[in-house]
Amino acid sequence: MARIVQKSKTKFTNPFDGRAKALELSGLFLFDPIVEMKLGGNPLRSLYVEMDKESLYKRLERSAKLDIPWSKRLSNDVIELLPPQIQTDVRAMLAGDESVAQRAGIVGHWTFYFYAVESLRDKPLHSHEQWTIDIERACVDAAKLCNQRDFSAAARLLATDPLMRHFLWPDALEIIEKSSNFQCLLPVRAAVALDARLSIMACWDVQLQVAADDVGTSNFTILLPSQHSERKSPVGLFFQWLLEKAGVATIKALSEDVRLDSLCVDIGTLGAWSRGTNLPKWSYLKSMSVALFGQVETEETQRMYWAATYFNFIGYHAELVSERAKKLHGTPAADALAPWPTMPFGHCSIESWFSSRYQYWLEFHRRRFRD
Repeated sequence: MARIVQKSKTKFTNPFDGRAKALELSGLFLFDPIVEMKLGGNPLRSLYVEMDKESLYKRLERSAKLDIPWSKRLSNDVIELLPPQIQTDVRAMLAGDESVAQRAGIVGHWTFYFYAVESLRDKPLHSHEQWTIDIERACVDAAKLCNQRDFSAAARLLATDPLMRHFLWPDALEIIEKSSNFQCLLPVRAAVALDARLSIMACWDVQLQVAADDVGTSNFTILLPSQHSERKSPVGLFFQWLLEKAGVATIKALSEDVRLDSLCVDIGTLGAWSRGTNLPKWSYLKSMSVALFGQVETEETQRMYWAATYFNFIGYHAELVSERAKKLHGTPAADALAPWPTMPFGHCSIESWFSSRYQYWLEFHRRRFRD
């Protein structure tokens, strides 16, 4: 019997400028690090522009679009932008030396990304970063089987893997098992990737709980949309949290707060944030937070802001794919988008999926930290 998918009460806003684009996935079930950089307000192009290397970015972009292998000169130009301590290893990897990747544990985009990040900040990865790497590494063998078109074996491997079995439900495994080519996997990969991103957020949440010696009190659950949140998106719920932290009841009261006298605060902009129809820029929000709470407590504002941004990203893309699948209902193209329009793990609304799965992952990571 087909499940009835409820229309979402929550309206998420496009996390990126411009029209909605295809999901950028890495490996089997993760979003590409490029997505992480965009969400963090540091898109790849901007980083190259800041380094006065926009022409290099354009060369890389052209190489990718035309599927042209990097020339030796292009490789050298890119490597020279990396931290000096890893340049020799990267040159060896690009030259085909597999021992370097094996030694560094590099199996995909994320392991390489954090390999570079660790060399820059010279300290261990955070727990949620390591969890991202764990997911990528757990999928390596299954990805190889999928590339060999042995989808049945890949499904069996994923179903029994001690880590990946937590991300896959019967419908998803059936779709993988019956796939005829890798392209057919895109909708189910997107569904699992969204749940994986939710698990990474929960890992970060529990990591903060452990640091505060307050395991059991979630930092981010109040940002999740629910049937009882008056159609508030994560951005709107974040703004509601901001009002309460500032000790004011309304947007008007915040705009007239004497602590913000030195800033140019537009009440229309505040209203858009409160409704969740517009994403604030962190640079502007940071100035407000410092004025309201001081520099130290602004760290908490930043964490809540990024959590709301990630939840909005997750919700926006889940809603986008689900709505597209609903429009195709009854047509031959509908099967190609399975398991959509149903949410991951068979949930019939985005709010129930957020609530149920985030709680599942909170409990999962609390057990991990205890162990």
